Amino acid sequence: MTDTQTVEPPFEVGITHVPGHTVVEISGDLDVFTGARLRQVLFDPVLCSEPHVVVDLAGVTFIDSTGLGTLVAARRWLTSRDAGISLVCGQGPALRLLEMVCLDKVFEIHESVPAATGRA
Repeated sequence: MTDTQTVEPPFEVGITHVPGHTVVEISGDLDVFTGARLRQVLFDPVLCSEPHVVVDLAGVTFIDSTGLGTLVAARRWLTSRDAGISLVCGQGPALRLLEMVCLDKVFEIHESVPAATGRA
C-alpha cells in the first residue's frame, strides 16, 4: 500500500484596478476555509474602491455553498453602496455550480476580464 498525499492548491486573492473597475482574481478552492479571506477583500471599501467590482473565478478549482454565500453577500453589500459586481468564469466548476443554483441569472457573468471591464 502506498502512502499518497493530496496537495491542496493554495488559495490566493489578487487585486488590480483599472479605470472604473476593481478586479479581484481568485485561485484555488473557494470554500468554508477560504471564504472569510475573500469576504474581507470584497467588503473593504478601500480595496474595492471602484464603482464596479469584477470577481475573476477563472482560477477557482472548487466552490462550495460558503463560497457562493460570500459572493451573494458581497453583491448585496456592493449594490447597497451603489456599486456593481460581475463575475468572470469560463466553462468549469464555478460556472457549472452558478448555473445549477440559478445564480447565473442573478450575476452578470463574462468569459474574460477584458469583456467584464469593457476593454475587449
